[in-house]
Amino acid sequence: MKDMGVIARSENQLTLIYSSNTRVGRHTLSYLTAIDEKYLAIDIAKTKVSGTQWAEIADALGVKVGDLVDKRELDLSSESTAEFSSDDWIKIIQKDDSVISRPIAIKGKRTMQIDNPTEILEFFEVDSAGLEQSPSNDADPDIERTDENETFIEKDE
Repeated sequence: MKDMGVIARSENQLTLIYSSNTRVGRHTLSYLTAIDEKYLAIDIAKTKVSGTQWAEIADALGVKVGDLVDKRELDLSSESTAEFSSDDWIKIIQKDDSVISRPIAIKGKRTMQIDNPTEILEFFEVDSAGLEQSPSNDADPDIERTDENETFIEKDE
């Protein structure tokens, strides 16, 4: 029997773990606030995430805890961090939240580290009309009404 994790996971629960001290974190949250669904945003600059939770997040992503850290934010060489344990990385994260420059999105069993703030929309399966239509797929965009509630500006021909 598999142990239950300490992070609440539900298909109905949108969770974002981010740092308000990072650009990607702030921008990802702004995209998330535009979604018409309930979500839980955990700002690690204000709320401490436990070591057990960081280990669970890393495990869900299939990486080591140290891989969550943006090492460019550290004032250390890669040689000096080579021997760091998970506990060492957790202490670094808890001391300086900005080392988590890529927010972490959780929904049900899915977990993803966000590189680009717009990825949050795709991760949470936000419906964007016409998103799949683009000039790059060699198809003309569909500009016809699909229901009575859509309004278009009529073009004179």
